Amino acid sequence: MGIRSFVRNRLARRVGPEHRRFASMTGTVLGGTHAPCPDCRRGQLVAVPDALDRRRCDDPACGAEYALAELGRTFAQEGADLRALAAHERRQAFTLFVAAEIIGVLAAAWAVYAHSWLTLWGALLLCIVVCATAMVSRYRAWQLEQGRMFEARAPLGAYLAAEFDGLFRRNR
Repeated sequence: MGIRSFVRNRLARRVGPEHRRFASMTGTVLGGTHAPCPDCRRGQLVAVPDALDRRRCDDPACGAEYALAELGRTFAQEGADLRALAAHERRQAFTLFVAAEIIGVLAAAWAVYAHSWLTLWGALLLCIVVCATAMVSRYRAWQLEQGRMFEARAPLGAYLAAEFDGLFRRNR
């Protein structure tokens, strides 16, 4: 038994489904995964280089091509309640922000107790990933509420304007 197979066997027992979910979540946030193809469910929809308003399945056997407006209609016709989806995304974002705060506070206390700056840096990096995931959830909730899910260019400017408007001009 080699060292690599020994380590793989040990890690296979130690890394559970929750760890795999966290790894896939960080890959989604940092890696930019694409939507699955509605036809074949094997490929992912990627941008067509010469047309910003079209997406093509990257599976060579499928190769289906969709307009963004068509994807928007397909999404709306699936029978999903957009308000419920948006509320779920907002709750998830709030939960992730609270988790990031708790991780930060506990790591800061542990770093002071252990006299370890590396603990604080590791927790900071973890908090950045969790906060990025929360921001993605808030952005998805805003897209669902505004009906701006499938556009050629991401409406980040409008999203940020709405977020700052909600922060600074809220009537109390």
